[in-house]
Amino acid sequence: MVLIIINKFLNFMSQKKTLNRRHFINTILATGAVTGLITQVSADPKPPGGNKIKMLTADGKLVEVDQSVLEKITATKKASDKEIFEWMDPKHKK
Repeated sequence: MVLIIINKFLNFMSQKKTLNRRHFINTILATGAVTGLITQVSADPKPPGGNKIKMLTADGKLVEVDQSVLEKITATKKASDKEIFEWMDPKHKK
C-alpha cells in the first residue's frame, strides 16, 4: 500500500507539470492520511477485556475497574506514617 502511494507520488513529481501549491498540499495531506491509517492498523490492539472488579467511587457510584490497573497501583511504594507526618501543616501536628 505504501509502495503504491510512493510510486504514484514519484510519477507525479517526474511529470513536466508545474507544481503549484494546491497539488503540493493535496499530496502532503494524502501522504499523512495514509501514514495515519497504517499506524492505526499496525498498532497492537488492546485485549478485549480482562478481569473487571466492581468498586464504589467516593460519591457512591458503582464502577468497573480493570484488575491490571489495580495491580499497578498496589505495586507502588506507599508513604510511611513518618512521611505523612512531615507533609502535614504545623497546626495539625499536635
